[in-house]
Amino acid sequence: MMKYVGYITTFVAAVGVAVGLSIYSMGVLAESQTQEPAPKIDQGSVCVAVSDEQALGCPEGRLFMARLTINESDLQNSLVLENRVLNTMALYCDTNFEIQHIRTGVLCVLTHERIQTASQENIGSDAVEEDS
Repeated sequence: MMKYVGYITTFVAAVGVAVGLSIYSMGVLAESQTQEPAPKIDQGSVCVAVSDEQALGCPEGRLFMARLTINESDLQNSLVLENRVLNTMALYCDTNFEIQHIRTGVLCVLTHERIQTASQENIGSDAVEEDS
């Protein structure tokens, strides 16, 4: 008889622990799924740029299209063209949003964060070159 009481006690404790873990994991899962909705992006206009100077004139947080100019050497070496597309995405696009790209351009939400960093790095490297 005592043997059965021990079995029943162990079973009830195991069920209690399992229910507690289930409730805890559902709470953690619910917290991870309640993220802030992405901010709305104005779909009414797209800033188009073919140069860095034009890109700097585009408003941050808006739709941005970078058109890549293609020359004969780009057509002969597709890796160079793909590298330019990747560099454009890395420099101008907010990676928190979807990025559309083809060989001749990129459509994304513009960020100036990396543009400013890149220009500061260039200024620092120019200063070093001038000193030497």
